[in-house]
Amino acid sequence: MNSEGVDLSLAACAYELKTPLVLMRQLALELEKAAQPARRAEICQQMRLTAEKSLRLADNLTKAARLEEALFEFEPVQVAGLCREAADEMLLLARAKKQQVNVRISRKTAVCVGNRELLKALLVGLLDNALQSGPENGKIYIMTRINQGKIELAVRDNGPIVELAQFRRLQQSLGKFSRPIAARPLMSGLGLAVAEKFAVAMNGQLAISRHHAGGMTFRALLPVSRQLSILETLR
Repeated sequence: MNSEGVDLSLAACAYELKTPLVLMRQLALELEKAAQPARRAEICQQMRLTAEKSLRLADNLTKAARLEEALFEFEPVQVAGLCREAADEMLLLARAKKQQVNVRISRKTAVCVGNRELLKALLVGLLDNALQSGPENGKIYIMTRINQGKIELAVRDNGPIVELAQFRRLQQSLGKFSRPIAARPLMSGLGLAVAEKFAVAMNGQLAISRHHAGGMTFRALLPVSRQLSILETLR
């Protein structure tokens, strides 16, 4: 990695970690003053969720650093089970945000080629961004389908409307760290950059689209496993 890449990573990490650290400090101060058990429990949950978000990002950065060492093997990955695991992992955050995560699996997207660890991290990262952007009582969807001969894993949210200029800036920034756009101040620019690197490492790509009524969809397009054709033949 060149010096520019190292500097960018350090700057991005510092930017992304500053906000949760400030929030953790503020929550700790509030916890000291809180007298009601219900309020103390609420603060503890906020601290836990904030810490888990930071740990997920740190873990993904570690995985991203290992990509150059070729320590990740490719294998057939069962899409349905992986999507449900990712949804279950984010269940606590979804409940805290008063949102729902729904999984919709197409029967023709059984197996893709990739690394299970990287793919789950990619999905969880996209879900994290979606839950941070969505309103209370909102719904997040994990969807799969065959798209242009590849398996598409998509995360659809119903967050705020993103203006076209902001959307184009976000499109251009995929693969590198960028500050969150104005419509989504809690979105992790570093998390999206890491997710895109994971997709590329698995011979895939990350794409995004905006919806005029509000919300965005983030798509990971991955190679189809040969096992998929065999399974379809046996049906």
